[in-house]
Amino acid sequence: MLAFLPELSSLLGFSQTEKDLGFITLLLNLNLITYWFGVKFWGNKLGNLGIWPCTRIAAAGFLLANLVFWCSLFASDQPSLLLVACSRLLLGVFSSAFVILAHSHLSIVSKTNLGQLAKTSGAITLGRLLGPCLALLPLAANYLLFSPILLALPACLYCLSCNPKWTLASQVEAPPTSPAQVLSSLHFKHILLLAVLTTSLVSIVQYYILPLLFSFGYQGTEATKVYASLLLYLSLALIVYQFVVLPVVSRSPSLIPAVFLVSLVSGSLLLSFASNAWALLLVSLAVLAFAISGLPSWYSQQAYLPNPSVSFRAKRSAYLARAHTAGYLIGTAVASGCLLLGVPLLVPICLFSLAMVTLIIRVNQQAQAQPSLT
Repeated sequence: MLAFLPELSSLLGFSQTEKDLGFITLLLNLNLITYWFGVKFWGNKLGNLGIWPCTRIAAAGFLLANLVFWCSLFASDQPSLLLVACSRLLLGVFSSAFVILAHSHLSIVSKTNLGQLAKTSGAITLGRLLGPCLALLPLAANYLLFSPILLALPACLYCLSCNPKWTLASQVEAPPTSPAQVLSSLHFKHILLLAVLTTSLVSIVQYYILPLLFSFGYQGTEATKVYASLLLYLSLALIVYQFVVLPVVSRSPSLIPAVFLVSLVSGSLLLSFASNAWALLLVSLAVLAFAISGLPSWYSQQAYLPNPSVSFRAKRSAYLARAHTAGYLIGTAVASGCLLLGVPLLVPICLFSLAMVTLIIRVNQQAQAQPSLT
């Protein structure tokens, strides 16, 4: 959706001014609202319904939501803002299941180390890579925006027809835990706050790039192509980090927080000087992307270690997903507000980065003080 933002703005009858872009941004991110409520549902119901039935429901719902979105744009001569909004809300309900399902599956097969979690995040990044790639194809928007439906259909059919062997795997469950017990650790609360800030920073940086392109003179379809190219560049960097670099870095756990700190601080500083230089912009985004690519796997690993049970990890995964959703909501709201008010987006980027530095140090200190978390 980010790659198609300039084209969607024109399709829905809006201009490419910062105010209109702020409104379209809010409209397309309505799924974050229902995502927030959906993760709690999936986190609580996963133990009762089972991983594979939940996967089937989520895949079918994802397919339906994307079908409604496409029809709202192209089934009539006048796109319906109401149907667009409804489809995005529906998408949030079902897409909120996927990360919880993936992490719960890892807990069953006993692969919750940083390297494996990073590879799982890398699989998600492949989707972010595919989106900008599609935007670069020489096809009309109605064909390109139909692609999520074509991709979700075989996944849905596979879920309905297969029953993987790992669904039969047994897992020793610990005694049931209440939400209060899951959140009782101050260490975990700091992790949740770090998760909020991390995804907020991701959202703000993505929206920082678009006005920059307009200031460089790109408009309309040309802006879409250039923006898609930048998102493709970021996705490629994330995939290399998550599949290659982070599994290597994970062999030296004591160095991981320091590496992320250096990447976060240097990336933010470079970004503040990159407004007029393409080369510096690319370097700063690549450096900042390393911290963004690795932090979720690092703090997720620490969040899951205190208890090996699937239900505990599913609930903690749900809280982390909620924190990520809150981060995207906050980041989107901050970015939209800054665009509407004319405040430079570098201001929240620097403030959020400084707060993250403090939390990384704090979370690492708490982990070292608790043997069960190291």
